[in-house]
Amino acid sequence: MGTDGAPPVVVYCGHMFNAGSAEETALAARVGAALDDLGARVGFGPLACGADILVAEALLARGGELNVVLPFAEEDFVAESVLCGGEAWLPRYRACIDAAASLHFATPGAYVGDDNQFAYNTRLAMGLAALRAQQTGGAAVQVAVISDKFRSLSKTGLAGTLADIGMWQALGRETVTIPAGPVPRELVFPTHPPVAGGTRREIRSILFADYKGFSRLGERELPLFMAEVMGRIGAVLAEFGDHVEFRNTWGDAIYAIVDEPRVAARLALALQKRLEGLPAVLIPPGAEAGMRIGVHYGPIWQGTDRITGNRIWYGGEVNRTARIEPVTPVGGVYCTESFAAALLIDDCGDCRFTSVGLRALPKDAGELELYRLEGI
Repeated sequence: MGTDGAPPVVVYCGHMFNAGSAEETALAARVGAALDDLGARVGFGPLACGADILVAEALLARGGELNVVLPFAEEDFVAESVLCGGEAWLPRYRACIDAAASLHFATPGAYVGDDNQFAYNTRLAMGLAALRAQQTGGAAVQVAVISDKFRSLSKTGLAGTLADIGMWQALGRETVTIPAGPVPRELVFPTHPPVAGGTRREIRSILFADYKGFSRLGERELPLFMAEVMGRIGAVLAEFGDHVEFRNTWGDAIYAIVDEPRVAARLALALQKRLEGLPAVLIPPGAEAGMRIGVHYGPIWQGTDRITGNRIWYGGEVNRTARIEPVTPVGGVYCTESFAAALLIDDCGDCRFTSVGLRALPKDAGELELYRLEGI
């Protein structure tokens, strides 16, 4: 319970298992009893076959609010995480989706056989639960359906119920465990071709920035721009050392990959602070000028640039970040809901974020819930 008696917000996880088990009824009763003991009526999590769907059904049966968080495109999720336990899960999955208060996609793209996609989804669900708990004054509590006899199906150890529990408890947060009992786990997964070319996936913070008004600068102002604007940016990036794992620039644009969300937040705010008080000649008459910064957090590809031979970070989440800075006000920093959730989970105490609502992104990139990032 929260300090003012507010009920907790649940982030749930649990092992997948086959449909049609005689043990399921007893497990469903244990799930319902755990939710009743907590007094929880709001939950965040995915809808894989087995434990996820049982928790979701229990929340809905109690008139609760279900917020579904899926790691990638729904068609791929159903194939990978619902049908693997049998066709009988599909109508139950659909019923939960139809009754859900919200549906979030950690990434809108396809499943690429990467456990980081599941780990990233877990962090997003945790962050959304923590954000709701912060708003209501309650606590965020993990509910996990688990058995000592179940081994992780993840070859990397990045994903799965055991990894989810470890991630949550490493943050010093509470987990309520529910014994799964002897439910069957004869799961059948789709096959996936191996990733080519030595490319791998990592979850990182992504930063894009550009200087509004750059195109209106004259030829004489460009050397001063490079010295004053890009020079200050380069100095800030250097101050963050190895936390900045990749950086690139073209014209007035900056692209950087940063290891941790809290470091990326500090970096973005430091950039804007360092760019205060630029020479007046860099502000074209009658025009607004200054840096706009967008930050995001997500799984991206790391590989080799086949043209330059250098290391490169790329993918859909990089492209999404590039669409944020054009809708960011001059002098400001906007971040995605995923980034804000990651900051909240990491207990970043030197910045705050405020929702600015849905923003339409350029180049027909859809809409995103964005947050204004500020220092404290």
